[in-house]
Amino acid sequence: MARLVLNKPQKLNVLDEQMLGEMERSFDEWERNGDVTVVVVGAAGERAFCAGADIATLAKLTEATMRDWELLGNRVLDRIQNSPLISVASIPGHALGGGLTLAAACDFRIAADHSGLGQPEIDLGWVPGWGGVARLVRLIGHGRALDLSMTGRRITAREAETIGLLNRVVPLAELEAAVTAFAGDLSGRSREALRGIKVLAAAASSPRGPEAHRFDALLNSSLLNDERGQAAIRRFLERKKS
Repeated sequence: MARLVLNKPQKLNVLDEQMLGEMERSFDEWERNGDVTVVVVGAAGERAFCAGADIATLAKLTEATMRDWELLGNRVLDRIQNSPLISVASIPGHALGGGLTLAAACDFRIAADHSGLGQPEIDLGWVPGWGGVARLVRLIGHGRALDLSMTGRRITAREAETIGLLNRVVPLAELEAAVTAFAGDLSGRSREALRGIKVLAAAASSPRGPEAHRFDALLNSSLLNDERGQAAIRRFLERKKS
């Protein structure tokens, strides 16, 4: 298990070009490291997971450089979303704008119960960047994604859990232990099976989604030669006997 920590708590862990570049390089390194299966994407402090893009960065953008900024953010978040590594967002506080989009790019999201989540870009006359709307649609559906993106309203962690935006909500004092236990459990499972499930889930939400069920036979056939998969089958059969 590896950890990526957004470490600008005094600025609510806002993202700039340097941080995005470091995130991309970290995933490149972890993918090359055969020992890493799960990455926890966390944040320093208790106020925010991430409040989006750094205003100082946005203030310097021109019409020409805005496109480059958007493409950079899209590339890095796509890198996380499409990575064979399993990502778990550990959310100790508010996740807003690009911060919520970053969390949505992860495979799982576990948040402290005082957290608020929202896409406030509409209040600036902008649209959520870095694929924010599309990533929300994938997680919570068309209508709910429009609601959050068009109203800019902030929802509680409990509401976010109810609509499927969060996988779990726990008290802040329990967040670290809950995320570590969850990520640790995933890390002990078949890496190839986890990656296969991630591919199947992505395929199911694609335009060819109805055909995705056909892929599991191919994946399971290949997994018969996976040592962790074979060990898991043996354990399952032993439990059935007892």
